[in-house]
Amino acid sequence: MDRDALLVRYRVMSDTRLHFSRLYFAVIAFSVLLTLALWALFLVVEALAVIGWVPVAGAFVAQRLLLRERSAFTAMTAAWRGLNGEAAMAPTGRSAPGAMALVLIGEALAGAVLVAIGLAACFG
Repeated sequence: MDRDALLVRYRVMSDTRLHFSRLYFAVIAFSVLLTLALWALFLVVEALAVIGWVPVAGAFVAQRLLLRERSAFTAMTAAWRGLNGEAAMAPTGRSAPGAMALVLIGEALAGAVLVAIGLAACFG
């Protein structure tokens, strides 16, 4: 590819990455706030069996957005290497989850705990 095309590709992938990163944080914030709002509206413990699915679903959607953000980052990195004339490198796997993945795990676990508390109150 010529240099101008690589610059355009880099800019598009950078904008795409920023877009999915913003959506990730918006989904996390929305699901947490919706969970808190529903919890405030329905003060019975049994309602937690249903309310707890909100953060679980939010974590699932945010995980998909995180994968798209990482894919855009990989494409952006490849375009940058092409601009600098560096050889293409094989993608390396992560040895540990990043902070964004840990937030997803925490949100999903919190939702699962809420569901468990609600079910225990219903059937226990």
